[in-house]
Amino acid sequence: MTTASSSPHPRLRIPGVVPALAATGAVALVGSALGAGLGGRPQVHGALLGTAVVAGFFLLGSLGSGLAAAYAPRLSLVVALLTYTLQVVLLGALLVAVARSGASPSSLDVRWLGGAVLAGTLCWSAALVIDAGVRR
Repeated sequence: MTTASSSPHPRLRIPGVVPALAATGAVALVGSALGAGLGGRPQVHGALLGTAVVAGFFLLGSLGSGLAAAYAPRLSLVVALLTYTLQVVLLGALLVAVARSGASPSSLDVRWLGGAVLAGTLCWSAALVIDAGVRR
């Protein structure tokens, strides 16, 4: 008789998310500090919104892929690819909505938003790759 209990539910594991969130948070801090120093409130808003979009999109995508891997491992690649496609479409729709919203340059700098999205994406990806190398 063993003392270990076997759980009927699979364990949800999403490796690399904590370091990736930390890296994206660092991008938010650096971007907002640079925005405040070089520009002003619109640049800070753009940097913070851009990094929030990256963190939200990738966190939800990682959660969806992790759930698929835990409960339906054979479908996890399909779910990951569909999640990525949905994220790209939603990001495009968000950027078009921001451009069409008429948000004045005095409230949001879209160049800083785009820069924060690019920097956040690169840092998120780099953190995942580094974490995967460390776990190896």
